[in-house]
Amino acid sequence: MSDPRQHHGHPQPLRGLRLLIPRAEGRGEGLAARLRGLGAEPVLHPTIAYAPPADPVALEEAMGRLEAGMYEWLLLTSVTAVEAVASALGARAPRLSSRVSLKIGAVGPATAAACGALLGAPPAVVPASFSGAELADALGDPAGRRVLLPNADIARPELEERLRAAGARVDRVVAYRTVPAPGGAELATLIERGALDALLFTSGSTARFLAAQLGPAGLELARRLIIACIGPSTAATCRELGLEPTLVADEATEEGLVAALVAHVEGRGAGGADGSC
Repeated sequence: MSDPRQHHGHPQPLRGLRLLIPRAEGRGEGLAARLRGLGAEPVLHPTIAYAPPADPVALEEAMGRLEAGMYEWLLLTSVTAVEAVASALGARAPRLSSRVSLKIGAVGPATAAACGALLGAPPAVVPASFSGAELADALGDPAGRRVLLPNADIARPELEERLRAAGARVDRVVAYRTVPAPGGAELATLIERGALDALLFTSGSTARFLAAQLGPAGLELARRLIIACIGPSTAATCRELGLEPTLVADEATEEGLVAALVAHVEGRGAGGADGSC
């Protein structure tokens, strides 16, 4: 008897699993394609969008200091942060690669790739998974170092606080704002109808904004689903929202999240691989 999770000879361990990917517009396609290849049925739904900082002058001034060579470290914690820096620098962005005194720290392989593509400068440090402690520790002894940290308006303060406690001179500047995406009223109905089996969270902000779209009744329904989190920080946010994570990736990357989901489904046996929850 053939395995229902095989399709044309290819293993499809997630066959029939219906997954919601609540990410910003244009951010979830790679993850969705990876999941489709494993037989899942991903639904892309934007819960967040990105907007320029309320005070663009502060970012522009920071870019001037960066170009003038005033920083020893530029820390980038998301692809969106890289895009914001590249946009603010404009034609000056390629010059970063010639700053021998400047090192870049990037969180994860996607952010690292964006540094090379948009700034022309590959990062010197790339922790596999993100925590303020891990990136701060990767810098070695930051005492007295001048660090630029351009990130989201809602970014958690742990990285900045840890660097300051270690003696670094940190300039944290808002590079972009995270704002709610429109829509979402239909999601509670989808969950109630049993049209979704899992929610995949790649950041705490996606979880918070999805919870806002669902409302209290929808959030209660969402507790029935598989709650998959990319890392411990995202898992902590889900718990704050009353969504107990079903699984947390060991490696805080999209690949790690997919691997954790496959391991979870395969651990439940063939009965859990057909989309039933």
